[in-house]
Amino acid sequence: MSKAEILCLYDEGAQVGTQLIGGKGFSVLIDVDGERTLFDTGRRGRYLTNNMDILGIEPDSVTRVVISHGSLSHIGGLNAFMDGRKEKVEVHSHPSSWNIKRLFGGKIVSDENEPGIIHRYIGDEWIQLSRDLFLSPPMNDTSNESVLVLTTNEGAVVISACAHCGIADTLETVSKRFGRIFAIVGGLHIQKWKQKEVNELASVIKDTYGVRKLVLNGCTGAEGIQKMRVATTNDGVKDLFVGDKIEFQTY
Repeated sequence: MSKAEILCLYDEGAQVGTQLIGGKGFSVLIDVDGERTLFDTGRRGRYLTNNMDILGIEPDSVTRVVISHGSLSHIGGLNAFMDGRKEKVEVHSHPSSWNIKRLFGGKIVSDENEPGIIHRYIGDEWIQLSRDLFLSPPMNDTSNESVLVLTTNEGAVVISACAHCGIADTLETVSKRFGRIFAIVGGLHIQKWKQKEVNELASVIKDTYGVRKLVLNGCTGAEGIQKMRVATTNDGVKDLFVGDKIEFQTY
């Protein structure tokens, strides 16, 4: 068996007692099959590159970049990441991800014409990025958001940036292709939900799809994570702050 690692590079929370910076946004690094996939780049490039530097992640060590959807909190750090690279890199994204024109840090955010980017646009089919890592087509036509799926010896791990289309619909799509789902990592966009709504969602996650582990951050929000802990009686719900790493065994 091999090991897969998911390292948080960008979140509102960061490990205490370090120089890691927390801020609104999402970015994780998936290390599997001898390759590194950067999933989203957070909001501020300075925060992303600071955290990568402290955690010893060289930009040129990243095999590819995946952008979940066109939101500043998910693509805003891309230019700064590219500034730190010497080699070109594939960036998988939906074409709508580049419809951000506001200036940030003196540059147009996520300039589609960045010369170091090799564009790989996400279409209607699943993409197998490596033996154990898969990229979904957009989950709906509103946000055009995609998720990553890591196959492990305990089942599929869904890596979600925001779940704008709803995590229940995402799990249904993933389960049809991969079968048993073991874990969800990332954002669920439930920070403003009422406890009753979170209870109902938790029932779907646990009882309908058999998910046993939730490692949450980003747009789940601190309140959303706490409500999910209440809904699941704190069974298998963990935080994922900047600098935190989780591991899975793959076949």
